Amino acid sequence: MFKFLLDVLFPPRCLICDKHSRILLCPECEPKLKIADTLFCGSCGARLPRGRRECHPKFPCLMGAATIYEAESKELIWGLKFRYLKSAAEPLARLLGTYFSKLNLPAATWTIVPVPLSKERERERGFNQAELIANRFARFTGLPLNLNVLKRTKHTAPQSELKGHELRFKNVQGCFEAAVNPAPKAVILIDDVITSGATLSEAAKALKAAGARKIIALAVAKA
Repeated sequence: MFKFLLDVLFPPRCLICDKHSRILLCPECEPKLKIADTLFCGSCGARLPRGRRECHPKFPCLMGAATIYEAESKELIWGLKFRYLKSAAEPLARLLGTYFSKLNLPAATWTIVPVPLSKERERERGFNQAELIANRFARFTGLPLNLNVLKRTKHTAPQSELKGHELRFKNVQGCFEAAVNPAPKAVILIDDVITSGATLSEAAKALKAAGARKIIALAVAKA
């Protein structure tokens, strides 16, 4: 009843076009988001078409993003992170799920692991946006979700406030630890945005140190 009254008083709108819509990404706006179909190298950024092996095998993970971080995707991600609209995780996970289905990854016992926030940042926001997306992405793909594989050991400055790859990598250096040992052999790391790739790289290093062999880091958008 409370939700019904809220919908009557404040009819839901699409976050992109602001038209009345039962969902935050309306059917007219969803096609505006072009979904990728390949992974890319976390070291050099080179696109990796299907079947091609990574060009920098020493980098701890392959990376992928469903779309580019621009007008439409930015509105959805900002709606989740800074307007605290938890329901925005649903269309974001759907975009990521559509992308994942295009990748045709090799069969493996994949485990979905969201990138954890520090306790301070999660208290401040009230939730972990990567966890919300990962939870819905797990339902979309049918893959298992494990929230107890990885932990964040340091509270750091937000990556969005730092300029340049060097500062971003230094900021998150050594800030993750595997919470289980051995870690799952095949992991899909989930985050909302990839900018420098520093956060996902550090998370992957911690999992590799605990025994993970295959790690693919996926985000909804790439800056």
